[in-house]
Amino acid sequence: MLEIRDLNIFYGGAQVGRQINMQVNEGAFVGLFGRNGSGKTSLFRAIMGLKPPTVQGGIAFKGREITGLPPFAIANAGIGWVPEDRKIFPNLTIQRNLQLGAKSAKYPSGRQKPFGLDDAYRFFPKLYGLRDNLGSQMSGGEQQMLTITRTMMGNPSLLLLDEPTEGLAPTTARDVINMVLEIRKNFNVTTIVVEQFSEHLLKYLDHCYVMEMGGVIFSDHPSVLLKDEALQRKLLGVG
Repeated sequence: MLEIRDLNIFYGGAQVGRQINMQVNEGAFVGLFGRNGSGKTSLFRAIMGLKPPTVQGGIAFKGREITGLPPFAIANAGIGWVPEDRKIFPNLTIQRNLQLGAKSAKYPSGRQKPFGLDDAYRFFPKLYGLRDNLGSQMSGGEQQMLTITRTMMGNPSLLLLDEPTEGLAPTTARDVINMVLEIRKNFNVTTIVVEQFSEHLLKYLDHCYVMEMGGVIFSDHPSVLLKDEALQRKLLGVG
């Protein structure tokens, strides 16, 4: 579904991504790990066509080259991005935030029905009770729920999740991850998640990558990381 070939990423004259190669198959759940500053968010920005950064190399989605396309064209092609800083509309109600995310459903392969407002409230029922509240009145966890469901309202084939549990209390973080897993199961959405190393999350992944200094230094099945604490310490500084 997504193929990244020899991708170099630049902010002005500073290179932050080096010869990145990744392959994400349709329906897969892929983890992207690495220390802060390793290039993970820059890679997501490059995939979405945001500037900065600028890129050299290739990014193909469903066999179509998307390198150089504007962000709206990439979003309309079926890629949804949940940014780390959430970017909700603080002066609009929760329901209006969700409605602004809606696109005409293209019924991605394997999906029986589009994701709609009822689904947003079904997966995150707390949002229903707050639907008339402004975005500025939400807690961090509620904002994250809103951002995920607003992105899903666009019915993406590929979902990019950038640090979805950043800054959340442990119980809220677990709830968010569990709901992401439920959404994936119900809507068959291919997902790449940037997250802190987590055994809870790792066991659900089909593949994982680790980045360091702008390059991919590890690519393998999650079980390899899960069973090897020495490797976890070497690659991620955990374990």
